[in-house]
Amino acid sequence: MPMDDIILDARGLTKVFDDGRLNLKVLDGVDLTIRRGERIAIVGASGAGKSTLLHCLGGLDTLSQGEVQVAGEAMHRLSDAQRGALRNRRLGFVYQFHHLLPDFTALENVAFPAPAPAGGISRKMRDRAAELLTRVGLEERIDFPATRLSGGQKQRVAIAR
Repeated sequence: MPMDDIILDARGLTKVFDDGRLNLKVLDGVDLTIRRGERIAIVGASGAGKSTLLHCLGGLDTLSQGEVQVAGEAMHRLSDAQRGALRNRRLGFVYQFHHLLPDFTALENVAFPAPAPAGGISRKMRDRAAELLTRVGLEERIDFPATRLSGGQKQRVAIAR
């Protein structure tokens, strides 16, 4: 497969938590490559380091050793703002808990992460959010407040977001 098909490439990821008394190695030389169109699942026992791995892959946490590249950009060479912009363009996190804003509709929860002009959600952002909600089977729940959605529907809103 061509190199430009690689969306995420991680090499030698090591994460050590050291509080002065305890030195806990959570990640130990993890290598991972994700190509365009692939879907992966990270599974393991509670406390095995799944969330730590995801946070390091997304540039939300720093590594003790190793390197992560997202869309060819080395995360450790980017500023916090640049990492945030790259995450916004190239990565999506779907957490176990959906973290929707309860006072917002499904559409507003999906459109909210997009940069908004003064005055709210643009027509383009609304159309894109509606398209994404339709793709996850929620076209009839677009204007429902998050509090009126079922657990599965909330998770699909989070996926669309």
